[in-house]
Amino acid sequence: MMHKAVHFAVTVKTRSNTSSLVGAAAYRAGASLFDEQIGLRKSYLSRRDVVSVEMIRAAPDIEAFWNSAQKAETRINSRLAREIKIALPHELPLETQRRLVRGYCLWLHDAFGMSSMAAIHHPFVDGVDREILSDLVPNTEGHSTSKPSRNDDRGNPLNTHVHILCPTRKWLPDEGRFGAKLRELDDLKTGPEAVQRMRSEWEKRVNAELEKVGVEERVDLRSYKAMAADGDAPEGLVAQPKLGPRNTARSRRRKRETGTDDTFVGAERASVRDRNDELWATWLELRALKREKAREMESASIAARQEVERAEAARRAEHEIKVAPDLKSRHDAIEKAPHIDALNPWAQAIAWAEHMTGTDENPPGSDEDPAGTDDDPTETGEGDEFERVFDPETDSAVSDTEHIEIPWRSIRRAPRVRERKRGD
Repeated sequence: MMHKAVHFAVTVKTRSNTSSLVGAAAYRAGASLFDEQIGLRKSYLSRRDVVSVEMIRAAPDIEAFWNSAQKAETRINSRLAREIKIALPHELPLETQRRLVRGYCLWLHDAFGMSSMAAIHHPFVDGVDREILSDLVPNTEGHSTSKPSRNDDRGNPLNTHVHILCPTRKWLPDEGRFGAKLRELDDLKTGPEAVQRMRSEWEKRVNAELEKVGVEERVDLRSYKAMAADGDAPEGLVAQPKLGPRNTARSRRRKRETGTDDTFVGAERASVRDRNDELWATWLELRALKREKAREMESASIAARQEVERAEAARRAEHEIKVAPDLKSRHDAIEKAPHIDALNPWAQAIAWAEHMTGTDENPPGSDEDPAGTDDDPTETGEGDEFERVFDPETDSAVSDTEHIEIPWRSIRRAPRVRERKRGD
């Protein structure tokens, strides 16, 4: 079963899309940092969803570190930093999330030489993202904008995530400055491969933590196309369009007002979701039928193979019995036959009878024992006491040799005398 925390995005902060790298770091850390390049302070101390900020393999001073990273890039089209935004499973405790993120950032440094700042966000129901809400408030020229209420219920408490902000240069802690560019992620060939390594490593680590806490769902970061190619998802699944902060706030407002998201983007997302759910349901049903048919075919194949093996074992056992040189060997072959019930019962009954009659090598009355008294314990009075027969007439025990049995056919019945009647 697939977990919902599957968001993993790697974006690049450049001069064109980021006016202030220090401001971006302050926003993610919920801090107040002074940008030396533009001479302004970026303050986001009002944010209440930032629960953890760590500098990993970087300078402990956040403000000095990001000002140095911004000054190190002198070109007008320079890449300032990379951001990895990852959804965190809400089932994991905060301390587990911190340990998971810290270990992943250490792996990033060992694998690519990237320093990082990791900021974990836990949105609350009553939490307010000031930067997002400021864009949603109408700003009419000549009128002051109204401040959002602190009781606004925007935000999803299950939307726990982490922002990992990494500079594009290698940090030299001994010298306290940035070194050469990390070109592996910029290359057209090695860049996608590096991103795939990042995704696979995170997937492995987060699934291990989910297993520890007993969560059955697993994070799968593959695309729908890759999952369908591997046979783990139906073909034709469509990814949901991203809402963005404005559409998200609008959708939540409509849900509060009307109970449903009837916006254009909300309707489009609902249509995509219903179609995907239908594809999943049909695919799961077909997969269950195919697996059941495969199990039946496998059972039939196993039964046929076992029957062939049984017949072969029976054939070998019968052959060994037929070619036995003497009775003892035949007896041993019969005893060792694994499928004696599969052999010819009549032939085996005759062989068994022949074996049983042939095992008495010196029967009474033979040439080697003409008197028939060879080693007879009853002649000497020895033997087991249970071999003695009780005689009811004499009230004494007699041996088997003293007890004479008369066949019932040799007994002649007394003639029946007809009783005469009077008058005869």
